[in-house]
Amino acid sequence: MTDSGAYGADMQGATTPGAHPGSGTGMLTPAQWCEHNSWQLPNGVLFSAEAAANDPALKPADYRSALDIAEMLNGADGKKPTPEQVRMIEAGPAPTLVIAGAGSGKTATMVDRVIWLVDNGFVRPEEVLGVTFTRKAATELRSRMRAGLNTLRRSRRVAPSDEELREGIADPTVLTYHSYANNLVKEYGLRLGVEQDAQMLGDAQKWQLAAQIVQYWEGELPLDKDGVPVSAATMINQMLQLSDECAEHLVEPQQVIDFCTEQLAAYAAVPEPRRETKTERDIQKVQRLLRNRRVYARMAMSYARVKARMQVLDFGDLMRFAARIAEADPAIREGERARFKVVLLDEFQDTSHAQMSLFSSIYGADEAAGIPAHPVMAVGDPKQSIYGFRGASDGQMFSFYRHFPTKHVQPLFLSIAWRNDISVLNAANHVAEKLKEVPEWVRAADGDITAAQVPDLRPRCALVGEPGSPAFEQAAAGMVGRVDLTYHDSDREEAVAIAERIAAMRAQAVREYERAYAAHRSGDGSVRPRLKMPEIAVLARVHGQLDPIRVECERLGIPVQQVGLGGLLSQPEVVDLVSALRVLADPNRSDALARLLTGARWRLGAADMLALGDWAQSLVRERERALREQMALRMLAEAEDADDAAAINLQAEHLRAAQERLDETLKGAVEDSSGYASLIEAVENLPQDGVDGEPLYGEQYRGRRFSPAALERLRAFAEQMRVLRAGLSEDLGTLLYEIERTMLLDIELAVRPGTDPLGSRANLDAFHEVAAAYGMSAPRINAMIYAGSDGVSAEEGDPGARRFLLSSGGVSYVMGFLAWLERADDEEKGLALGTVEPDPNAVQLMTMHAAKGLEWDHVLLPGLCGSATGGQTPNLWQMSANAALPWPLRGDREYLPSILETPEEITAFEKAKDLEDYLAEHKDDAAEHAGMEDRRLMYVAMTRARNLLALSAYRWRSASVAPQPVQPFWEDLLEILFKPFVGVDAPSMRFQETIDEPWVAPQLVGMGLSYTMPNPADKRKKVHLNHVRRWAEQLAESKYRLAEPVTLVHGTVVDPSNLPPAPDEAALLEELELYPVDADELTPVQAEARANAQAQYAEQVQRYAWALVEVMAPALAQDWQLAAPSVRARTVAENCTRLNLPVPEWIIEATEREKWREAQPPQPGFSPTVAAALPIKVRGQFAQKNYEDRNPNMGAVLTAMWPFDPLERPVIWRWASDDALTQGTKAVLRRGQHEQLEREIAINSSSRREAVERAALAVELAVGAGEDDLHQSGDVAGESENHPATAAPAASAAHGESAIPESLRQQAVDWEREADLLLLMMGQTDPVLNDQLPGHLSASTFIRLSEDPQGTVHQLMRPVPQRPSRAATIGTAVHALIEEHFGVAPSADPLEAPDAEDTVGVDLPGSAAASAVSTSAAPAEPADSSDSADPADLQEQDEFTFEDDFEESESELDASVQRLWERFATSEWGSDEWKERIWAVEYPVETHIEGVSLRGRIDAVFRTEDEDGERWVLVDWKSGSRPKIATMQSRRFQLGLYRIAFSRIMGVDPERISTVFVYLGGKGVAEVWDHQIRGGLPTEAQLAKVIREARKG
Repeated sequence: MTDSGAYGADMQGATTPGAHPGSGTGMLTPAQWCEHNSWQLPNGVLFSAEAAANDPALKPADYRSALDIAEMLNGADGKKPTPEQVRMIEAGPAPTLVIAGAGSGKTATMVDRVIWLVDNGFVRPEEVLGVTFTRKAATELRSRMRAGLNTLRRSRRVAPSDEELREGIADPTVLTYHSYANNLVKEYGLRLGVEQDAQMLGDAQKWQLAAQIVQYWEGELPLDKDGVPVSAATMINQMLQLSDECAEHLVEPQQVIDFCTEQLAAYAAVPEPRRETKTERDIQKVQRLLRNRRVYARMAMSYARVKARMQVLDFGDLMRFAARIAEADPAIREGERARFKVVLLDEFQDTSHAQMSLFSSIYGADEAAGIPAHPVMAVGDPKQSIYGFRGASDGQMFSFYRHFPTKHVQPLFLSIAWRNDISVLNAANHVAEKLKEVPEWVRAADGDITAAQVPDLRPRCALVGEPGSPAFEQAAAGMVGRVDLTYHDSDREEAVAIAERIAAMRAQAVREYERAYAAHRSGDGSVRPRLKMPEIAVLARVHGQLDPIRVECERLGIPVQQVGLGGLLSQPEVVDLVSALRVLADPNRSDALARLLTGARWRLGAADMLALGDWAQSLVRERERALREQMALRMLAEAEDADDAAAINLQAEHLRAAQERLDETLKGAVEDSSGYASLIEAVENLPQDGVDGEPLYGEQYRGRRFSPAALERLRAFAEQMRVLRAGLSEDLGTLLYEIERTMLLDIELAVRPGTDPLGSRANLDAFHEVAAAYGMSAPRINAMIYAGSDGVSAEEGDPGARRFLLSSGGVSYVMGFLAWLERADDEEKGLALGTVEPDPNAVQLMTMHAAKGLEWDHVLLPGLCGSATGGQTPNLWQMSANAALPWPLRGDREYLPSILETPEEITAFEKAKDLEDYLAEHKDDAAEHAGMEDRRLMYVAMTRARNLLALSAYRWRSASVAPQPVQPFWEDLLEILFKPFVGVDAPSMRFQETIDEPWVAPQLVGMGLSYTMPNPADKRKKVHLNHVRRWAEQLAESKYRLAEPVTLVHGTVVDPSNLPPAPDEAALLEELELYPVDADELTPVQAEARANAQAQYAEQVQRYAWALVEVMAPALAQDWQLAAPSVRARTVAENCTRLNLPVPEWIIEATEREKWREAQPPQPGFSPTVAAALPIKVRGQFAQKNYEDRNPNMGAVLTAMWPFDPLERPVIWRWASDDALTQGTKAVLRRGQHEQLEREIAINSSSRREAVERAALAVELAVGAGEDDLHQSGDVAGESENHPATAAPAASAAHGESAIPESLRQQAVDWEREADLLLLMMGQTDPVLNDQLPGHLSASTFIRLSEDPQGTVHQLMRPVPQRPSRAATIGTAVHALIEEHFGVAPSADPLEAPDAEDTVGVDLPGSAAASAVSTSAAPAEPADSSDSADPADLQEQDEFTFEDDFEESESELDASVQRLWERFATSEWGSDEWKERIWAVEYPVETHIEGVSLRGRIDAVFRTEDEDGERWVLVDWKSGSRPKIATMQSRRFQLGLYRIAFSRIMGVDPERISTVFVYLGGKGVAEVWDHQIRGGLPTEAQLAKVIREARKG
């Protein structure tokens, strides 16, 4: 660790101009920067922010600190970085590890560091490399960096370089870890035999390929414990897992084979016990699993050879090859270091060994090899390392300085949590406390960072002062937050409670809005409020825990959005598309056909579907009859050809024999030819119409007949299928779009209720991208082998590697695609869904892993009981059935509980029993390792909450026999309540020691804690006790009675009014006196009566004791929660005294310690607010039924009475058991009464009667109003005297009043209130069109929006493909000629492909190259481009010469293009003067107005100079003639948009930018400059007004 003071002194002379050796001798390399841990200024002088902080004289004049830059970006009153963030931003170039806690602002700080480096001239933007894990995170990081750098450019701190002036503004490179590896493999892979066109395999394709290895495997097979080969699916999965882990840890399968062979030999050398056992012992299991691993490794070798032969890769290969490339050639390392002078590694806690090896090989130092250090900063949080199942390890982060060594070891920390309130932080820090404990099995190397060095998160109020100071306490009071712990009876009760609590939260938000709105309306001067629902999320470990919660939320009408519930292949529109493919390619998929015919497009009902089935059966019978006739004719012909035809015996016996022969012959023929009844065949052979227009079914047909409408639809469907089937040989993407168009899927999605028309295509577009990605790799993967293709041949010496026939196009190609989809449904979780923005009004349901990086106001964590590891029992790698890579071969083995790594350690045991005992002793190490990952996952989930964290557990799972134990995290949180109560200076007290007096620890009662205690009755046995049961037993034994209400210390009242009658012991004794004392003198009747009396009394005692607990426990807990933390022990003691309950000695001692601490002065750093911010809300279960030994929910039976009123929903009853159902049924049959039955209502859905009555009333009133209107107009027919108009409304009203049911009339008040609220909401929110504007608009669309807001919005809602126009063709050709003239390539548009860097090299599934097919045909909103004429251009061109429907020949089009080009070339714009001024063509721009991204492309950008400096000219070429003045008023918005966007991007004053339209049509070249347009160009406010007007409709 470098001493900061000494270091500053050393650098003082070095940073003085002229004194440093590097000054005046040229620029140093990044390695030399790291040597001095100082940056080099553009003038050659080294600079250290740390040294400058100690001596301000060392600070250059034009230097800007992190605080200066924050003020520039955020304003003088804006957000400033914390001291910790300043240290990270201004850190030196030496390799640095930054441990940034959850919500500490690491992403923003990384961006600020890049801006600081670029602003002070240490590096150029393109010399910065940022690496993160996901594309979403990379896009966000890239966007933030670009925005900050654009601000620098506007402030003229960063001038464009010559290269940037030629090719456009450069930005930092931000990639994912896999994208970076991808680029290396693409560029240098040939050195390892990897072709540039090698394709990536998805999980489904990997599985398909691996399945072939297993299917044709001819070697040894892995066995289970019974010596039987494991299933093929298990082999495939285990082999793939081993292959992936070998790649992640840079281990070859041959190394695994050698390791397992050595281990097997060592285990075999340990003497076996003489006596055999029936069960498989641990040592035998270890040897069997070692043999299995050796087999899987051999399969993995074959799998690798097949991939190499077919030139395909998986993601593991990508990282493995990249790491090998980086290690192999020093030139590659030097090239990457020269390209990127600063490297930022984000989410470093989730890196694998291969990723660490890749980046350390390129950017790490190696003193022995003479490789210097490089500026690398790794940022992450070991507490959030939750992807161990993907190969990540928190140990990677701790070993950073081992892989990136430097003499300036100085880890940095970000510990201020900007997200969480204090109570949430207290809870999360306490759960993570055990992560600081370093297990004994960790073998960290010297110099590694330890978990104990990672600080806890601190609340943001720590920035205003020290804890305990007035400023700190005042700030902390506003961010206390809340943590709740609730223990439920069952998982079903938990789901109901969570849904009801969410409903209450949302109702509270509505009430607060109503109060605020009422105050605003009363004229209190407040701002008009807006209704904002709280952001709520429910996070669980698995989706199965979320399903009942989603059901209950939907029952209460709460909008929910369950993220990751179903994959892409489960979405209805995608299922329809895949079903259509199956119908086209496979005539046996009648199930797919049934889905299509009964869907929204064809709408066939049940009767017509039954008729279709009958028709299919009739076709089968018809085919069978035809075959019979054919066979009979053949037999007759054989008989006629016989030598003696007259000799044929025509007797009955001979005929029967012939019939049997015919039947036998037909049996196989009919089965082979007809199979089962195919609905697809029935649709293709529908009955034809006769002369009279009626369908001809045939005389033999006896089935149901089609309705006329169904027959018409079926014929139309058959015709469309024939057309689509003809396109099976076409490109798959084209075929899918044709199916979509034919089935009207896009229209169905656009009009689907409750969906956004613009975002409704997200899943369809994602599926098109999937199909395109499959098309890139399908020629390498022959999925037709699943259809029976015989393309496999063995190769000598390689039983697993096979050659596969390649499939390309046609039905086989579609069948291969469908086979791949079926596998992707399992292996890739149904494929990733299209990008769908989260609904801010909906409650988010997702897994804890998916919640990483997100945050909400309120977070609920259900189901904290049972196994925290998801039901899997952690075990050592030797005894795990999972074929994971042996831990001794892993790159992170120092941080794993790995034992017996060498043969010598195994053979050191003299007996097999000793070896087994050793393995058993270390099983807990594996459980501890798994528990650490689960604890990190819980920490991530808890830190997602801003101000409310609600945790819950339950005792009984619906189908469990035993109660569910609470998870360790639950006990940890209860410990937060217990420890301060006992006192840190008190003797150690544990939860189980409060069992005997549970009333003194009310916060623990009913919260699921259960302990195994010695049984007083039998010392050899033990009993399971919990606080509630023990409390009831104590009260029963002590004959405790509560007669009067008792008021506790803080006002809580213990009320005995609802208690059952107290047991009357005197009455029992009187009854017992009726019988002799000696039991031998009792008659059988007297003995039974006496036993009954005693049992009845005991039951009364138990019932009364449990009722006492139900009354006393919550009251004591509530009063304890109301007490300040400093007086809780005294509160408990006093409450026990008031309730006449014994007070134990340790509580008396705790009260004395409280009094003593109260008299002491406050300790430095103590904050009363933080100390009180504990999870103070606990709600437990106290009822006796919850603590029975048998699950009360087990064996429950659901029944519904039948028949039921069709206007009502069936009432579903839940019976405790079959016996209860039987008894209840007898009671109903005998007495016809339901009230006394022991059952509960499980589901009682809302009635349909009110809705039907409401609809009927509306129809009745409408009909009555129509009749009244008719009567009112009766004067024409001479009826005005009989039916006066004034009587009609009264009659209608009277009629309506009489028709309204009483139940509806009672709800009128509620309806009126809801209507008022809705009107208020509608008045203060934007109209519905606000949601119909997309997130981005092109410039041409914006022009149309200014002309016709309503029409444009509706066109965006229902986009209709336009016919390609001649203007577009001419415009494209002319623009291309102009671009060629200026000799400048069009600028790449980062806005159109924000993840383009991620897909350079090997074409990943979903990459830009892979999705080219889908994007070419997708009807999406394009960025404005001169290559395609906008509608205004089209109008101008058509007005110029041609009619709308005129079609030119190719030669005529060429002539038109040539004429326009000659006009341009001979004009001033075609001169060399303007050619020298060109700066860019097709320059992409984007700006944000009113939350909408406006995008476009400037045709040409010219750079000129005048006496005031540089000027810019933006030109838009038009192929039409100059429009009229009225049209120009709307076209000016295009130039205005271009000028504003360009000025923002370049940081140029808009006054220094000129814009012009150049029209090449008409009679000559015409120019319209911005100053010539009436009113000038629109301002930003005018652009914003257009969007606001469009939203208003």
